[in-house]
Amino acid sequence: MAPWGMLIRAILVLEDAIVSQILRSPRFHHGVRRIHRTVEDYRHGRDPNEPLRPGEATEDPNLQKRSFFGYFADEIRNQIRGTPTNPPGNPPPGPPSAPKK
Repeated sequence: MAPWGMLIRAILVLEDAIVSQILRSPRFHHGVRRIHRTVEDYRHGRDPNEPLRPGEATEDPNLQKRSFFGYFADEIRNQIRGTPTNPPGNPPPGPPSAPKK
């Protein structure tokens, strides 16, 4: 067998091992389940007989949902402008000074 053939065969065996490991992972199936549920909710609407998901009963409906990327972009923008996001009112107290003699 040519060296290229052996290399391709090794890559295919490695690919099969990686795919089988991913398919055995519960995290992979949990992620696929979440994506499927989100797509189905978007396409067909929420099933009214389905119980509430964690955090939905106490969630404020008027609160805007922002992603991590939105917060990150705002923080970078503020740093470029030189304006802190949460400016401190009073600086924290420093260490106690040594008594004067």
